[in-house]
Amino acid sequence: MMSGSWMKALVLVVATASLVAGCGAPGSRQQMGTGIGAAAGGMTGGLLARRNPVAGAVVGAVAGGLIGSAIGRALDQEERRQLALASELAAEQPVVPKVPPKKVQWKRTDPQTNTVTASGWVVPKTDPYQRDGTTCREVTQNVSKNGQTQSQDVTLCRTQVAQADGSNWVIPQ
Repeated sequence: MMSGSWMKALVLVVATASLVAGCGAPGSRQQMGTGIGAAAGGMTGGLLARRNPVAGAVVGAVAGGLIGSAIGRALDQEERRQLALASELAAEQPVVPKVPPKKVQWKRTDPQTNTVTASGWVVPKTDPYQRDGTTCREVTQNVSKNGQTQSQDVTLCRTQVAQADGSNWVIPQ
């Protein structure tokens, strides 16, 4: 059973994520990034703030939403595809005791100008774990574009059925 402060934190995270996610156009990659970032930031903030998990969740949700919004707004379809592929490869990495996980590098090169439009890396943050009977893993995604670098932690969970892009890893709703 959840304690009262955790329940308040959860309600505030959901409310804050919903409010912050409304900052982008409906269905836009910015709105999706904002929502994902706000939810991930809220959960992380709530877990890290031992004295006041409610305040930690709200601060985390706002910070995560801002970072997620920036990443979602900035990336085009091919850049998001490259980031998703790197995220899947990072999530699939085997756990080797006493060996740190490897960063999976990615970049998107414009075929017309042969210049790099965006790049980054993804690295597993946790070992795989079970969540409602599904294998999940947290990863850190790092994206550089237009001279700016953003980083965010994301939870990925393996699906039984491949998605439209061929991936078997999704960000749980």
